[in-house]
Amino acid sequence: MNHQIKSTQQDYFRGKVALVTGGGKGIGREIARLFGAAGCRVAITGRDPDALDRTAQEFRKNGIEILTVSGDVSRVDDCRRVISRCVDGYGQLDILVNNAGMTMRGMFRDISLELFHGIMDVNFRGTVNMTKLSLDELEKSGGSVIFISSLAGLKGLPGVSPYCSSKMALTALGESLRSEYGGRVHFGTLYVSFTENDPEKTMYNENGELIPLKRDKTASSQNDVARSVLRLVHKRRRYAVMTAGGKLIKLVYALFPNLAEALITRFAGGSKLYAYDRLDARD
Repeated sequence: MNHQIKSTQQDYFRGKVALVTGGGKGIGREIARLFGAAGCRVAITGRDPDALDRTAQEFRKNGIEILTVSGDVSRVDDCRRVISRCVDGYGQLDILVNNAGMTMRGMFRDISLELFHGIMDVNFRGTVNMTKLSLDELEKSGGSVIFISSLAGLKGLPGVSPYCSSKMALTALGESLRSEYGGRVHFGTLYVSFTENDPEKTMYNENGELIPLKRDKTASSQNDVARSVLRLVHKRRRYAVMTAGGKLIKLVYALFPNLAEALITRFAGGSKLYAYDRLDARD
């Protein structure tokens, strides 16, 4: 048994089918790996077929059953194809993890509408596409949908307006769907803190150019995120906020909104945290 997987989790996940978007790299790859280690049959999708193939080879060497389908979640036809291939290949769908995403850094006045819309297309509309088209299968299985959000989805921050907008929208989507489905399908949102990235990971600047992402210090590992996703599904929780610092930030936002906004503005102006070489990128 994988030392990271509890026996109760293995009992719960054994034989289930988990589909992870953005699953060829980074956080998505680790989420898929941990589901596989817990006994799930795994499907991953992403825009980079080479990354999907590398991940599949690694997983199979470790005894994880995996299916790969290249596709772009912002394209409805791609989403239909991904879901159809998953259900045709495995006969069911129990878990959908909406992980694929992109972001950039730049002030609102400097970024193009095309870039803003592109980020919303992947982070929000892509999640809507995959969720909408999966729900018939997930309702059959009484399954789970997980939205990978961010601490930036708790409050709007300077220099990341497209990213914040897309991640905050996931909260509303999850709340609406929980009300509509009444427990027949589980919807959970994970608010991720700063997390380690793959060495080759990139991000967009305000001109829409891909530049390297560098991060000297991180609050969470990719495995931390993956384990949080498994707990969210296993316990069928509505949401989880990662790290003690993230929980404190959420509390401060709720209790002292004016003070929080003033501190954020002041902090962002002098902190390298919001510099262009510090941001999350496309998965």
